[in-house]
Amino acid sequence: MRCTPMGRPPRSGRRRGFARSFARSMALLVGLGATACAKRQPPPPPSPDYLASLGVGESDAGSAAANPAARVPARPRSGAPPRVGSDLEGDPILASPWARHEDIEDDIDWWLNFWQNRESGTFQRSLARMGRYETFVVAELAERGLPPSLRYLPVIEAAYNPTALSPAGAAGLWQFMPATARWLGLEVGPLLDERLDPYAATPRAVEYLARLNRQFGSWFLTLAAYNSGPGRVERIIREHGGGRPRDDAMFWRIREKLPRETRNFVPKYLAAVRIAEDPAAFGLDGLDPDPPQAFDVVEVDGPASADVIAGAAGAEEEDVLFLNPQLVRSLIPAGRAVPVRLPPGLGAGFAERFAAIPPNRRVSFVEHAVAAGETLSEIAETYEVSLADLRAANPDVEPRRLRIGALLVVPRPGVVAPTAPRVHVVSAGESLWLIAREYDVSLDSLRRHNGLDLDELLRPGDELRIPPS
Repeated sequence: MRCTPMGRPPRSGRRRGFARSFARSMALLVGLGATACAKRQPPPPPSPDYLASLGVGESDAGSAAANPAARVPARPRSGAPPRVGSDLEGDPILASPWARHEDIEDDIDWWLNFWQNRESGTFQRSLARMGRYETFVVAELAERGLPPSLRYLPVIEAAYNPTALSPAGAAGLWQFMPATARWLGLEVGPLLDERLDPYAATPRAVEYLARLNRQFGSWFLTLAAYNSGPGRVERIIREHGGGRPRDDAMFWRIREKLPRETRNFVPKYLAAVRIAEDPAAFGLDGLDPDPPQAFDVVEVDGPASADVIAGAAGAEEEDVLFLNPQLVRSLIPAGRAVPVRLPPGLGAGFAERFAAIPPNRRVSFVEHAVAAGETLSEIAETYEVSLADLRAANPDVEPRRLRIGALLVVPRPGVVAPTAPRVHVVSAGESLWLIAREYDVSLDSLRRHNGLDLDELLRPGDELRIPPS
């Protein structure tokens, strides 16, 4: 419907009476049309990438946006800032009048409803995981004088999951793309990916946010550039900014020219802050945050495998890998000294015990890429290991269906095959029984391994540790 004034019908001759009636009818229609056009449309649904990461279909999210009556009422629009904790008073992002603009409230309402209802479990688990890293993140932000509300950025980026990987290839708490991570000085390789290390990636993320803010001069533009890339935002400002100052108002001037995900990024962030600062007010009760991570740090000369490191430390390999998600293949690269986190109290004496292990015994396995025509028996013979040990190290491999290029873990002769922990992220519709069947483990062992009750429900985004087969 075009919302433009309509001309009057002709009022001459014998049709004058009809013309008056027609004019009144048309005036009513014009009034109704103007009302319809004046009504703000619901915000677009979240991006497919975001929904895919949660195991949610676009149709599910779209139905909520298309049915405002189904929404949970949002907070009154009094013009006052949202209620926040004392450490966020004066936060420049939340204090901006544009953070309470009437138009953005519709978009914020959509995200409040989404996280209060459809994805309440996901949001609660995000805040629980946040407990592990919050103290460190807050300290890094404070050191550089950045807004403290930015500690909630990893909630909307990765649900505070350090191993989160987007369909586009962004990874870690801060969802760095490989090129950006390398530009900031992080290593991204097949054995070591520092994007997954919260303690390496967080200082780089804070530095990057500070740099973007110096470039754009507005936190709304900074968040848009963080999500979409500074080059794209620069180009859109030049083309559509009209030479106006670079402030939060500029974000609104160019917003419709930004990609859909970036248009949603600021309201999504503001909604996350509101809920996270006062979960009980939004019906998210009973939160039990994970305790802050505690650990000792040691330096390990590679090559070394995580199971050997754990053995020298007197720790469980699973705990070592949990503290070091950057070890993507459970291996320290050769010729490198890499800091490794160990459970607290186990760093003392580690260097001496590790030095006592012969260098040729510090890696308990190698990786073999299957070539065309190879069989498990031939590979076992090549590496002088038993077929039983080779199969034990690769429980998910079907011997008769070896895929060319597949990587097999080959245990070193005389060394017990590593049992690297596996983590499964629950998708929508999955049950404990289906997951146990997928990994060829018993339902009871899967339940006990994760401390789950018999009647406990799984939610998309839950992380399950898979016991050895």
